[in-house]
Amino acid sequence: AKTSQLLADLGPEAVRLQALTFERLVIGQITETQGSSTDKTALEHYLSVVSDKTASLISASARYGAMISGASEEIMDALTKFGEEIGTVFQLADDIIDIASDSKESGKTPGTDLREGVPTLVTLFILESNDPADADLKKLLSAPITDEAVVAETILKLRNHIALTKSRELVAGYGKSAQKHLEILPEGPAKAALVGLSQAVISRTS
Repeated sequence: AKTSQLLADLGPEAVRLQALTFERLVIGQITETQGSSTDKTALEHYLSVVSDKTASLISASARYGAMISGASEEIMDALTKFGEEIGTVFQLADDIIDIASDSKESGKTPGTDLREGVPTLVTLFILESNDPADADLKKLLSAPITDEAVVAETILKLRNHIALTKSRELVAGYGKSAQKHLEILPEGPAKAALVGLSQAVISRTS
């Protein structure tokens, strides 16, 4: 309610953006709960959920910044797209960190998603694999893993799997695209801050 009051002072376009963003959040949650449909692969479904539940918030934040600053429509659109893609990078980077990171550096315990049976970018690449060599790993990833020894073994396998490389490549692609949207901005502290932010988010996967 407080947010709506504040946005009302900014005009109808700001209120409309809030409504559209909230709509995407709700759709994302419903889509995640319902599971993938027949016209989408599990990976496509997952990326759609990430877009609606996470990227939509960053996208809206970026657009609000442009809107309040009095930026042109062209710059507002560019920053909206930047927010959408860097928001996607942020969430997908978390998926990679869950497998590839050192807990002392990331502050996140590796394998959390494996223990909870939560699908991630890395595991979905494997679950969609047609390689017979992945059969045992696919079976293992189809449910929560409760044995800590098996969790550790699975993490090791995932760190050496092509799926991790493919995940990093996909995230890098989103990151590169996001940064390209910043080229339209005039040089200055704001652009430098956004470039620095994007680099920091992208580097989380390395």
